[in-house]
Amino acid sequence: MVVLLAVAAAAGAAVALALAGGTETMTVTTTVTRTETVEAESPLVPAEVERTRAAVRAAAEAHDYDALAELIDPAQFSFSFGDPGGGAVEYWRDLAAQGEDPLPILARILELPYTLFAGAYVWPFAYDKAPNELSDYERGLLGDLVESYAGESYFGWRAGIRADGKWQFFVRGD
Repeated sequence: MVVLLAVAAAAGAAVALALAGGTETMTVTTTVTRTETVEAESPLVPAEVERTRAAVRAAAEAHDYDALAELIDPAQFSFSFGDPGGGAVEYWRDLAAQGEDPLPILARILELPYTLFAGAYVWPFAYDKAPNELSDYERGLLGDLVESYAGESYFGWRAGIRADGKWQFFVRGD
């Protein structure tokens, strides 16, 4: 609005000068500012880790076992502290068939803040916290996952991704 008024005033002055027999050269500059909002990657999480986290989360939300299998290196991935036989995907499918589907939990914990533990990014952040160290806010974030504490340790489902972006584990228990 202010620019339009200034341009109109300058044009009016030019017309008055022209009528009076004078000449004036006038230059009008218009500047347009464009603001674009883009989602930036977290400077605290390496891009490789964020890509893997997003891919695992999307596959878990979609219940896409095949996509999850492609993100796993069987030689370097932990999914159980015992030997249930088969691989991770078979184990998770068996749990789902028994009414204990871990994929919604996987998607949910990957939405929470992480913690760094032994060189890995681990979700949820509660993994290395004792229950008495949790703030009310953190308890609220965890919701019913707070029940995953046994004594002073978090034994619920947790996922870890190495700094190089390799998915390292999705386990529960000790």
